[in-house]
Amino acid sequence: MTPTNAKYSAGAHVEYHPIGGATGTSTSSGKILRVLDHPEPAGSTHHTVRASEEDLRYEISNDHTGKASAVKERNIVGVLKE
Repeated sequence: MTPTNAKYSAGAHVEYHPIGGATGTSTSSGKILRVLDHPEPAGSTHHTVRASEEDLRYEISNDHTGKASAVKERNIVGVLKE
């Protein structure tokens, strides 16, 4: 279930900054697998992310590599048009 304060929802196809911060790095595209609002393992490496209701993380499957990673909301550029 998507938290009510989430800007994006599972299933959305988005453009995002996979590393670094919200600026200065290249972008990738992928599909949001789930929205995280509490600490739990995520991504292809299953590292525990420090998600909270105030600091959501989005688990995104990269279109090119197929790998999943947890991304902060501020690193998502926006939803891509299909």
